[in-house]
Amino acid sequence: MVKETQEDKIFEQELKGKMGWKCSCSLDIVDNKSSLKTVTCKNCGKTFKTNRETDYCFKCQKKL
Repeated sequence: MVKETQEDKIFEQELKGKMGWKCSCSLDIVDNKSSLKTVTCKNCGKTFKTNRETDYCFKCQKKL
């Protein structure tokens, strides 16, 4: 039988933390919120996601 050492437990906690789990004893994955927002272009009506402060898609913004 293999005994779990303190180093193994620390490694497991760090690994689960990097994977986005709430704690080492939880299997629930943290809900990460996206910084992207959905925008509809005022010129052509295309719906796209962006993190920029704009009301126009890339194509229409180039034409302006």
